Amino acid sequence: MVFKITTERLVLGNLSGHDLVNIQRIARDPVVMRYVLLGLEDDEQVTGFFNRGIDEAGQADRSAYILAVRTRDTGDFAGMTFLEIDPVLKTTAEAGCILFREYWANGYASEILRALLAFGFGTLSLHRIYGKCDELNLPSAGVMEKCGLQYEGTIREHVWLRDHWRSSRYFGILASEYNDKTL
Repeated sequence: MVFKITTERLVLGNLSGHDLVNIQRIARDPVVMRYVLLGLEDDEQVTGFFNRGIDEAGQADRSAYILAVRTRDTGDFAGMTFLEIDPVLKTTAEAGCILFREYWANGYASEILRALLAFGFGTLSLHRIYGKCDELNLPSAGVMEKCGLQYEGTIREHVWLRDHWRSSRYFGILASEYNDKTL
């Protein structure tokens, strides 16, 4: 099943067979992965994540949108993003993205998050969308705030990832707070 969200500069779409190499490139870049709260430590984890994205794309009742981010003008792989519906609270979803360094600080993350919010609240009729970031990842926190998500709190040292205990800052937005015309 073909899935695509087009923004001004990007296309968010299903992963394709050759994207495994792109996700491996992301996972092997320690600067990109510094604050990422996903376990992509080895080829087995990367392949599992990739396969989950491929499998979800084929589901009629999809609960996760694990998507490639490509530039609209060249089709180059810029990173990946996801919108994952909570399996218990089906009106809630988590949004996130990981971009190659050359796409940082150019407004791409905000463009992606705005597109996911529009899709989640519009097409999927979600009630709440949230995101989280490592407490030290100030640029990510800034993107979420810029897109209208409110800081909800920090869960302290709740996960061991790569080399130390991580604390996560949570941000969220409700459908009643979302206004795509002002974002």
